[in-house]
Amino acid sequence: MRFLQVLVVVFFSMGVQSQHTVSGNFSPANSFRYIMVYHLANNGVEYVTDTGVKDGQFSFTLPHSVSPGLYRLVYAVPQDEYFIDIIYNCEEDIVLNFDLEAGIDIVSSKENSIYYDYFSEIENAKDAFMAFYSDGKSDKKEYMQLVDKMAQIQNSYGSKSKGLIADTFIQANRHYLPEKYMSLSNYLLAKKKHYFDHIDFTNDTLQASEFFSDKVLNYMFWAIPPGTPESGLVQEINKNVDFLTSKLEVVPKILQTNVLAKAWKKANESEAYEVSDHIYETYLKKLAQETKNDNLISIIETQTRLRKGAVSPEITWEENGEKKSLSSLSGASRYLLIFWSSTCSHCLNEVPVLHEQLKNIQDVEVVAVGLEDGMENWKKTIPRLADFHHAIALEKWESPYVQTFAVQKTPTYFILDKDKRFLDRLEDANAVIEYLKRDIQK
Repeated sequence: MRFLQVLVVVFFSMGVQSQHTVSGNFSPANSFRYIMVYHLANNGVEYVTDTGVKDGQFSFTLPHSVSPGLYRLVYAVPQDEYFIDIIYNCEEDIVLNFDLEAGIDIVSSKENSIYYDYFSEIENAKDAFMAFYSDGKSDKKEYMQLVDKMAQIQNSYGSKSKGLIADTFIQANRHYLPEKYMSLSNYLLAKKKHYFDHIDFTNDTLQASEFFSDKVLNYMFWAIPPGTPESGLVQEINKNVDFLTSKLEVVPKILQTNVLAKAWKKANESEAYEVSDHIYETYLKKLAQETKNDNLISIIETQTRLRKGAVSPEITWEENGEKKSLSSLSGASRYLLIFWSSTCSHCLNEVPVLHEQLKNIQDVEVVAVGLEDGMENWKKTIPRLADFHHAIALEKWESPYVQTFAVQKTPTYFILDKDKRFLDRLEDANAVIEYLKRDIQK
């Protein structure tokens, strides 16, 4: 019996000892309210705990059941933009300070101090090396000193990080270092050739990290042969996409989907639509279907449908007993779509004012789509907006127009060109008038 009691004491003591805290300060203090903590894995993220932030201070204890690895501290939404990643080895407390402008400062944690110090130093050394080229320098001795500096940092932190989780990233981040002076074009070609020399695509710890996806995206969009003409950029990027998707085949499909979704977003936001379409149609759509990520498919297809340069989906209505459609309108250089509601007080204040202001701007036709529960209020209101074409969607927020045009609030405004292609989506009536006036002055 005594032996059993000792075992119980030892068991619970081990559990207590394996629990550690993460604490610190956020600034400016009034910008932070809470932290959500997730464990990063190669097949997604797992919620661990959460805590409040009071006067910029926070503290939470990680349960003894968690495993060593990468943990994400999310402090705002969207969660994929406002976060801090840390390494937790289940052996040490972590103390850190985080400032929105200055970034992270590790107060206590061997793992994280080595990790963040390494990346700070190696990036500064790399920037100094690339500045040699951008400044047009040619001193070969200075060149090799810069190369040696990077090698010293790499070797020094490689020694410090042995046996640590941080070592995985320090080794994977080894830069290509030339043995002698190289011209910029030759260096860039060699760097591309050796870019993935030290990255193990099958390593679970790497796969779970932002470091991994950043490495992939940097190669995809920036590893372009020197001298490539602008007309050939899309082709070269798409070649990189094809190359990387073949390398990503060894990682879980959920991770493949997440990485390519980030690539699609980057290309789409850069208006590199030939690249984003290639990513989606050739690889991402199939992966999203296989991983049952219907929401991703919906988001991408909606953004593609509404992106600049795309022809607007059709809108139809009856006007004076005649069927009308957006596509059949002609004669104007700009078209304005307004999604509004006659029961929306904000719309009733804003849209009639816009109606008056548009009288001073020529060559613009307006199609106003009323999202309504019934026709009575709408019929009473539209005479105040006599210069507009009026369509009605009686299903209101259940209307197909809401999903097709991704309407989340009323009023919502879209500006189209003479061919009904999207030019912009604007937040309010003032922005609409400013846009149209500026457009006329061009």
